[in-house]
Amino acid sequence: MNIKRQVSVAKPAHARRARRANVRERGQAMAEFALLAPLFLFVVFVAITFAVIGQSALAVSQLAYNGARYAAVNPTLTSAQVKTYILSGAIGAPSITANGGSNLTVNVTQAAFGQPVTVTITYDLSSNSIVSSMTNVFNGLGFHNTFPTTLSSTEIVMSD
Repeated sequence: MNIKRQVSVAKPAHARRARRANVRERGQAMAEFALLAPLFLFVVFVAITFAVIGQSALAVSQLAYNGARYAAVNPTLTSAQVKTYILSGAIGAPSITANGGSNLTVNVTQAAFGQPVTVTITYDLSSNSIVSSMTNVFNGLGFHNTFPTTLSSTEIVMSD
C-alpha cells in the first residue's frame, strides 16, 4: 500500500512578503477609488448640466424661429394670438414649453405685409431641477454665478 506523506515546506520569506504586499495593494486601490469617485461623479454631473443648458439654448432659439415663422405666415393674427400659440406647446421642445410655457416670456411684434415680425423668447433656466441643484452645489462650494439663469433668443422674419 502506498501512503503519501505530506511534507510541509516552509515558504520562503520573499513569498510571504509578496502576499502581504498584495493585500496592501488591494487596500490602496480601494482608498484611491474612494478618493477619486466623488471627483469623477462631480465631473459627470457638470457635463450633464452643460448638456441640459445646451439643449435648452437650442430649444429656445428653435422656438423663437418657429414662432417668428408662424407669425410671418399668418399676418392676420394678433400678437396675443401668436403668443398663445407659442405658449401652447404646439411648436418647440416639450422641455421648455411644459406647464403651458409657465417658464417662458414671449414678446411678439406682429407686422403688416412686407414688414419684419419680431419674436423674443426668454426661458427661466433656474426652473430646471438639474441646473438649479448644480447651481446650489457650486454656490455651496463658494463659486457664484457659474451657470446662466435665463436664456433668450430673438428672431426677425419678413412677413408674407
